[in-house]
Amino acid sequence: MTVAKRSFGNTGVMVSEIGLGCGGYWGLRSFPEQRAAEIVDLALEHGVNLLDTGPNYSGGNAEPRLGRILGGRRDGVFLATKVGSRLERGQVVKDWSAGGIRASVEASLGNLRTDHLDLVQLHSPSPDVLENEGTLGALAALKQEGLVSFVGLSTDSALAARAIELGVFDCVMLTYNILHQRDSERVARLAEAAGKAVLARSPMAHVVYESSLFRPTSRARIWYLLRALKNFRRDVAKGRSLRFLHDWKGWHGPHAALRFVLENPCVTSAIVGTTDPRHLVDNLSVSDGPPLPADLLERLRGVDP
Repeated sequence: MTVAKRSFGNTGVMVSEIGLGCGGYWGLRSFPEQRAAEIVDLALEHGVNLLDTGPNYSGGNAEPRLGRILGGRRDGVFLATKVGSRLERGQVVKDWSAGGIRASVEASLGNLRTDHLDLVQLHSPSPDVLENEGTLGALAALKQEGLVSFVGLSTDSALAARAIELGVFDCVMLTYNILHQRDSERVARLAEAAGKAVLARSPMAHVVYESSLFRPTSRARIWYLLRALKNFRRDVAKGRSLRFLHDWKGWHGPHAALRFVLENPCVTSAIVGTTDPRHLVDNLSVSDGPPLPADLLERLRGVDP
């Protein structure tokens, strides 16, 4: 089983339609690095070439960990990270200055043990950042110098639409899943029309529709449950409307949720994260699996009409 590829906007560069998110519990020091490496190795073996991370993920440990795991295996890997936020004494600090962006990219190059980054994304910028000539100029300079191939931003739908209008970004990353459909689909269509790539964040909606989420059996699952209750409480409540997935013949929740995202042709890649190699392989199998049945697709469309 090999994950299918899609074009990264109109660039002609091909990336896996399922990417691996290298952050969260995966990057924490309490999670064994050997286990983290096994997940990356499995992803690469099954055709995943898009790896997404960030300098402040996992308490600042995600980028260095990924750099160690990849080692010299840089060829063929599409490496994406973020700029605009960093950790200082355990606190996230925003810095959109030209100097701050360059320093962040240079630090990421060192952490990831590479001489260039395929994609650098502004991490949750405020609206005024998109109008800041210093910020945009710094990104353009990094591209011109060959340190960065493409630039984008990870944001909400409204700001993503504005970024597409500006024409200076190659990619937008936004939350798109069965609980968050309408606004994201509108922006995805705008991006495709403009030749921009679209990365889907949280494509499986944090599995809030799975009863197993609320019966954690490991430290990792406890961590993800607490994160969902803290950061995605509305989604947890809304997930009750998806209980019908438990009884749908031939499908279970995570597969249906991921397939839903992949069936949108405007989506370039759905970014998934995991700490379980078995779950990873299971999720990757959705790439060459069957399409959603029409009746199930219609029911899912009704969740966020």
